[in-house]
Amino acid sequence: MLDLSGHNNQKKDIVFEKFREQLEQSGLKIDSIDNENLIHINVDGNNLEISLENVRRNYERDSDESHITDLVQTILSYLSYPADVPNWEDSKNNVYIQLFPNDFDFNNLISEKVTDEFSKIYAVSEKEKLTWISTDNLKKWKITELDLIKQADLNANELLAKTKIDFEIIEDRKLGMIEVEKTFLKSSLLFASKIKEKLKADIGFPFYAVIPVRDFCYIFSEKDFDFFANRIGTTVVKEYQNSGYPITTEILFISENGITAVGKYPTEK
Repeated sequence: MLDLSGHNNQKKDIVFEKFREQLEQSGLKIDSIDNENLIHINVDGNNLEISLENVRRNYERDSDESHITDLVQTILSYLSYPADVPNWEDSKNNVYIQLFPNDFDFNNLISEKVTDEFSKIYAVSEKEKLTWISTDNLKKWKITELDLIKQADLNANELLAKTKIDFEIIEDRKLGMIEVEKTFLKSSLLFASKIKEKLKADIGFPFYAVIPVRDFCYIFSEKDFDFFANRIGTTVVKEYQNSGYPITTEILFISENGITAVGKYPTEK
């Protein structure tokens, strides 16, 4: 089952119609919509449950049809993997970490819990398409999970070296934002082993971060915790509730011991 978290509101809305059109152009069709507004697609005995809520949020935010196209491509990738994943030599330089809430159906994907709210999985990123990496892929590639983890870190470090960290100065304190062309990798770069070297001159190490959605990330120094923690909550919750691909409203502490949650902004009053 593929659960992409969301719901379809009305059959005649723009997002639904464009989604259905692109789906049919790809050779698939919607079989039904249940009482919870989940879209069902049956393929070779497999029932996919799809929701449009995240796509709808992103589309309403910036009117970009690529969000719809990305969802369709994700579905096609899910249906075809591991057959469409190239061999390891062709894939390894495009392996990265992705973050998902813990209610995601990880099935046999390679995953690791980070906090009570989210986990990391691994994906091959090629031509704006993400293909999740499963235990079947590792067998096909004849590599170990450790090989995969090391390669993902190597790729992340190479990308981090070319990535700009912008800092906004607020009352003589620095609030950092990761600027990377593939915005879905913003939060992933926090896991790069060389993040310490990247940030130590600007904000030091350890440091704090928030990643309400996969394409949004704030970072700030340990000494500025009280200042920023009391100011960014509204923005974090707004991004989490109104953007697609939510991850967590937790405040994360990144140190030599890894990533731990030290607090959480409430999403309900």
